[in-house]
Amino acid sequence: EGRTLQPHESSFAMYTPFLSVLDIEVPVIAALNGHTVGGGFGLALVCDLRVANRESKYGANFARLGLHPGMAISYLLPRIIGPSKAAELLFTGRLVLGDEAEQLGIVGQAVAPDAVLSTAMGLAGEIALSAPVAVRMTKRSFYRGLGWDVRNAALDEAFAQAVTVQTDDMREGVAALLDKRLPDFEGR
Repeated sequence: EGRTLQPHESSFAMYTPFLSVLDIEVPVIAALNGHTVGGGFGLALVCDLRVANRESKYGANFARLGLHPGMAISYLLPRIIGPSKAAELLFTGRLVLGDEAEQLGIVGQAVAPDAVLSTAMGLAGEIALSAPVAVRMTKRSFYRGLGWDVRNAALDEAFAQAVTVQTDDMREGVAALLDKRLPDFEGR
């Protein structure tokens, strides 16, 4: 008979399939043709390269919902775009359009909606011109050199997210989203 999972274990279990992208030895390119918000944004961040639709929205609006980010977003975003801009986006929950995502460095390229897939495929073709073993070993060295520890970061976030999921603020944040109004947070 299995035991009941703790709230943080349930969150982390939900992340596990997405975090398996980290195990892929070759570069992973995210072709982001639509809005990429919340958990989908976290999935995009665990990819090595990102091509965005300049007209779509990107970001982590967790704080606006009364939640702590998940999927290691609070770990990855500051390492990708720098602490100051990451703090601004994470604390405000502000979403950015593709062009701003490119300016911030969240994505490598923001292109017209009908060019996202072809641009990503073109990038894959350029990588394919490089020696496969060299690319795999470079990817490995690259992330080891950064001290990349995404899984432990995701586990830490799962604890924090489990706390925020139980707050009145989270219930208010979700209700406000559904009602299309600004939330009235009370800090509890």
